[in-house]
Amino acid sequence: MRIPKGFFLPALFFRIDFFPIITHIFQALYWPFVRVPLVVFGKLVIKGREYIAQNNNGVIFAVNHLSQLDPFIVPATLNPFSSLMPMHYVSRERSYYDVRGIIRYAYGGLVFKIWGAYPALVGIKDYEKMLPHHISLLLRGKSVCIFPEGKLNTGSQLAQGKPGVAYLLWRTGRPVVPVAISGHKRMGPSDFFARKHKIVVSYGKPISREEIFGPDCAERQPSHKELIEATAVIMSRIQELLAPSGYEEAEVNQIPQANVVE
Repeated sequence: MRIPKGFFLPALFFRIDFFPIITHIFQALYWPFVRVPLVVFGKLVIKGREYIAQNNNGVIFAVNHLSQLDPFIVPATLNPFSSLMPMHYVSRERSYYDVRGIIRYAYGGLVFKIWGAYPALVGIKDYEKMLPHHISLLLRGKSVCIFPEGKLNTGSQLAQGKPGVAYLLWRTGRPVVPVAISGHKRMGPSDFFARKHKIVVSYGKPISREEIFGPDCAERQPSHKELIEATAVIMSRIQELLAPSGYEEAEVNQIPQANVVE
């Protein structure tokens, strides 16, 4: 069948996924409006920059989750024009977020997608079907930020991690960079602008697939038990970054051993 003249370019235009481009522009524009206040009022401290420099693209940032500000803090510590940007996220479906008022329209759906957040299909035991967007992003050399605890942590210790982060490591072969954010738990606007908190973002040594699953890992798929054990290792690396000052000035206990795959 002969394609009519002038038809090909418009058809190609509509096949292009513009969201990664929009996300990159959006995050680059917002960057100074977050980075500057974090430095001035949040007394931002960034540790482990050398570990970020070791990676050019396709990185899994595994981060503890203390505050709703975490998705904004992590990219604000990176160069907005580096190959590690834009940042993409593992989120939940819109119905999961119990948020009231007009802000509820910002959770999930189009707004999240513009920001770079794609939902995990929770309830499916097959991680390949649970995390299709994030696997694709990582294989294309994009960065993905995941909060392995699976939800906002309101407790006094690091929670047990979900095995999805370990599956992304095995499936894509992209390194996991453990990240610990501290100093901003229960921080309100008045505390922030009064400079009562010091926000610390610590990057740890990248974790390779071979380090966790062994040299022959590409030849076999890990069991659920192996994914749980790998996740425990990743969470322990995050805990080590928090250990010098404790978990928000509270004792950091041992991470509970996982006994359920979620």
